[in-house]
Amino acid sequence: MPRSFLAELAVPGRKVPVRACALESSPVWLFASIGEYPVYDEVAYEVMIKDERRMGAYNKAVRRYAPGRTVLDIGTGQDAVWALAAARAGARHVWAVEVIPESAEIARRNIEKAGFADRVTVVEGLSTEIELPEPVDMCVSEIIGTLAGSEGAGSVLRDARERLVKPGGVFIPHRSATTAVALDLKSATLGEPPAFPSPVLHYVEEVFASVGRPFDLRVVIEGIQGDPRVRGRSYLSGAAEVEPLEFNGELQPEGVDGAELTFTREGRFSGLALGMRLWVAEDDEPIDSLFQSSSWTPVYAPLSEEGLPVRPGDRFEFEFTTTISDDGVHPDYALVGQLQRASGPAVPLSWSSTHHGDGFRETPFYRSLFPAP
Repeated sequence: MPRSFLAELAVPGRKVPVRACALESSPVWLFASIGEYPVYDEVAYEVMIKDERRMGAYNKAVRRYAPGRTVLDIGTGQDAVWALAAARAGARHVWAVEVIPESAEIARRNIEKAGFADRVTVVEGLSTEIELPEPVDMCVSEIIGTLAGSEGAGSVLRDARERLVKPGGVFIPHRSATTAVALDLKSATLGEPPAFPSPVLHYVEEVFASVGRPFDLRVVIEGIQGDPRVRGRSYLSGAAEVEPLEFNGELQPEGVDGAELTFTREGRFSGLALGMRLWVAEDDEPIDSLFQSSSWTPVYAPLSEEGLPVRPGDRFEFEFTTTISDDGVHPDYALVGQLQRASGPAVPLSWSSTHHGDGFRETPFYRSLFPAP
């Protein structure tokens, strides 16, 4: 019996059909990539706070580097988690930056309640637009997205290094990179069309509302990363790295990276699962969102609607391009490549994903996900 059905989204000025599913009957399902947009809520915050791997790595790094230093916390959130952690670890002073006014006000109350109002100052606004009394010794941020730079970490932290942090100042996290693995989507979903569970449709509506129109928003796949059985039937290759971001080095948020994936088993190549590796401190083992349960989940980059048959030894060669969108912060992504198989001509494939582009229903994947009325 089919698990998906058509529902309706309320978007600016009209209704839009969307493919939905029942959460309890769909082990692999879609979710909007929300970190790039101002749509965080209590549920999203709770998911992050409960991510033990994420929280543990950040706690360890903050306790290691904050004592005796002045600290900038970018995107402190309503709980001011890392601003308070730095203060408790012995930071001399912390500037906690938050752009959402309601979250900034709650953060002030939480800081006062914790007894650190004399050492933690909440600064409301964008870090790229604020000024500090003096450059700080250390910057901590949790603006790594589902892809390495998708929440604007590259441009935001480059600006922080140039204007707000002392030369040689410490950045937490240390490094991130986007990762890619070849995916057999139909095997992942057991043949069902991918869909959004009904309880998460409001996030899609909120992303559309924040941009002012429906568009082919970035989607993530839930239910693959933490289950070896699902990964085993879904992933067709090892992983490759693109979009390297060196937060404690020369930070280049724009560029073109070449990569190659070699297929390790038979399947139907429908697209890429894109994730990120994050080194919170230099000598840490990286958090890997393609292969570990995490509050970061893999983005789906569709390349072929039906899936192209592949065998072990076939290769997908591609270039991955990152450019900063017209908001000056968030990246637009594009991928162009060729599937090289043992027999037959090379197959050209491409994908693009903008932060707030005009295109809607531009590919078969999005026409299936948002069927025309």
